[in-house]
Order: sequence, then C-alpha cells, then structure tokens
Amino acid sequence: MSRTTPLDTAESFRKGLITQLQPRMLFAVAIPFVVGLLSIIVLLMYAWDPLDTWFYSSAAEWAWFQKVQASLGGWGFSTMSGWIAWLLSLIALTAIGGVIGLAAAAIVVTPLAVKYISKNYFPNLERRGENANTVSIINAVKVSSIFIIGWLITLPLWFIPFMSIALSLFWGAYAFSHMCQVDAIVEHATAEERKYILSRNKKGFWTIGLVCAALTLIPFMGLVMPVFSIIVCTHYGLNSLQQLRAERANGGVTTRLPQNGNNAHLS
Repeated sequence: MSRTTPLDTAESFRKGLITQLQPRMLFAVAIPFVVGLLSIIVLLMYAWDPLDTWFYSSAAEWAWFQKVQASLGGWGFSTMSGWIAWLLSLIALTAIGGVIGLAAAAIVVTPLAVKYISKNYFPNLERRGENANTVSIINAVKVSSIFIIGWLITLPLWFIPFMSIALSLFWGAYAFSHMCQVDAIVEHATAEERKYILSRNKKGFWTIGLVCAALTLIPFMGLVMPVFSIIVCTHYGLNSLQQLRAERANGGVTTRLPQNGNNAHLS
C-alpha cells in the first residue's frame, strides 16, 4: 500500500527548508506578496462598502451582536460602520487578498519549484501528467472560491473566544494543502495516480497545511509560507508518487480507485 508516514512529512519539511533557501526560491517569495498586496488594495477600493453593508444587514438580526455594539457605544463606536465593521472588513479583505496571492504562487511558482525539486531530488521520476496548466488553474479557482465563501460565512464567529485562532488555522490549512497538493504532482502523475495519491495521503497534506497555517501566526512568516508550502507539498507529493510507482513495479499496488472508497490497492 502506498501510504507515506509522519517521518516522510517531517523529511519533506527538512528538504523544503533547504530548497527554500535557494536564491530562486527566495526571489519567488516576492510574487505572492506583490500579487496579494495589489489584490488587497483593489479590494479595499471596490469591495469595502459592499462588504460593510453586508455586515450591517446581517448583524441587525443578531441579538448578541447588538449587545456588543451597544457596549461599544460609550467608546464612540455606536454604529456598525464604525470600528467593528472596519475590523471585520479588514480581516476579510486581507485574507481574500492573501489567498489570491497564494493562487498566483501556485500557478507561477510551482512549475519553478517542481523543476528544481524533480531535477535534484527525483531525477528518475518520469513526467506522465497531461493538461497540467489547465488542471492547475481549475484547482486554483476552485480552492480560492471555497476559501472566500467559507471565510466570509464564518467570519462572524470570530466574536466567540478562541474561534479567531481556530478558524484561521482551519482555513489556512485548507488553502495551503488544497492549493498546493494538486500542483505538486500534476506534471508527473497521471490522472489515476493523482487521484490515488490525493485520496491516500489526505492526512499528510492536511498536516503540512496546518503547520504552515500555524507558522503564519508568527509575525512576517506569512510572507514566506505561500512559497514554502508549495515547496514542502512538492517534496511530499513527488515522494509519494515515487513510492507508488516503486510498489507498482513490484506488483503490490494499482492506482484504480474502487467505487466504495476503500483501500485502493491490489496484490
């Protein structure tokens, strides 16, 4: 059975750190930062008022929120368009701009990372992927859409103690893992191999995403994580693919996924 271990995940982080320190990868950090920053500026210009209106109309139905608003009235924040709306809008638009930057990195930086990693760590791994650019773009749009919708829907829950941290970790882990896991192997894996690896290694990719999301809570680490998560997922994904093909060569596994979703391997 082709299933990577926690040691494989840890080794991917170790190799990922080494790869991240390469000059071309350090330079690549600027790409998601610039795209994300420009996206935030555009969103602040054109999406701030509609978002504030949406928060206001939604909060009018929340009795608990009205109590919070009333308690802040003595501090000069007597309306929804005051400090609370400003904070929520800033959090929402910053996160959306960040995921747009991550999507740009997935499309632009991943081919650079895959080329370097495959050449230096997996030189004998054959490229069998098809329509890599199309698959990558579709995945980026899908993950970005789910993130944006989910982030906006769950944003009011930030008023519950500790939920801001929990939701940041969850959605960060989702974005980092799901944005990067497909691009990591799309150039090398066939469609069947890709489905198999993503099905059998969900936990590993989620672990990588969760660790990267946690690291973004450290000041300035969020600038590096988009590219670093791509690099780590590429190491992890290509290693999983290499193990899969080695086991297939030994007659121990096939990539055909069963209908019932159970273990996808045959002797």
